[in-house]
Amino acid sequence: MTQQEQTKQYIRCAAIDWQNKSVNASGGYSVIEGRNRAVLDVVGRTKNANRFLDVGCGTGQLVIAVARRGLEAEGIDFAAEMVVQCEANAMAAGVSARFMGGSFFETEFGEHAYDVISSQGFIEYLSPAETDKFFHRSANMLRPGGAIVAGSRNRLFNALSLNDFTRLEAEMGVLWTLIAEAMALQSSPTTEAAFLALRRYEHIDPQHDRHPVTGIPVEARYQYSPADLVYRLRHCGLTAQTLFPIHFHGLPSTVKAEHPDFHSEIALAAAEIGFRDHRLVPFSSSLVIESRREER
Repeated sequence: MTQQEQTKQYIRCAAIDWQNKSVNASGGYSVIEGRNRAVLDVVGRTKNANRFLDVGCGTGQLVIAVARRGLEAEGIDFAAEMVVQCEANAMAAGVSARFMGGSFFETEFGEHAYDVISSQGFIEYLSPAETDKFFHRSANMLRPGGAIVAGSRNRLFNALSLNDFTRLEAEMGVLWTLIAEAMALQSSPTTEAAFLALRRYEHIDPQHDRHPVTGIPVEARYQYSPADLVYRLRHCGLTAQTLFPIHFHGLPSTVKAEHPDFHSEIALAAAEIGFRDHRLVPFSSSLVIESRREER
């Protein structure tokens, strides 16, 4: 079974589980809430934002939250089960939002049609070539000054997790490159300085075809470092502006497993003190990057 077939099978079976994770938070740290918070922050800072699209919208909570702010909010997901749940959630919330079923790559969208395009937990299920295609198409769909907000599994974290992911990077010969990039972020005093420092590391690393099992039955869930993403986005005419660390890990993985509540407390505290702090990105298992199309 190919990676794409595994992804489709998993997504179509996961609607109920995603719904529970999205609306039944236990009070601990939530990656979904962390990503959504970053997107809403970008929406709030986008001048005259009117139209929003969430690609791979899952059960629709982010679209609903944006709709509550008065924007024309839309979501697309290729799993029909997800779209059904989205529509039920929107009706229960009493908001007007549009949800589409199907592939982003096969759906017609107008040029310069959106002010903000979000993709959270989406590009990890695409091949790197498809990710480039996604960024290029999304850039054409943005209005001048509009933003793409992309969530990604953070490849830099592999250098610090000290587990099977670290071993994979060492075997591929990219571990020291990741460490150098992490050091550049950690030592940059401002966001502007961080992106300037990342220019030295802009490149595309080879990707693994298989990854250690993490509880999701998809063998290849792709990861990107910030410099890799900045490089891909810049070649689509987009300028990176903000890095959001998502799910800070303050404990070694073995200790985290023994003390999950304490780990969650640390992650929540880090999210409050370092919501947009690029220095926390190397220690976070995911990240969100905001990039914008040039204003005319």
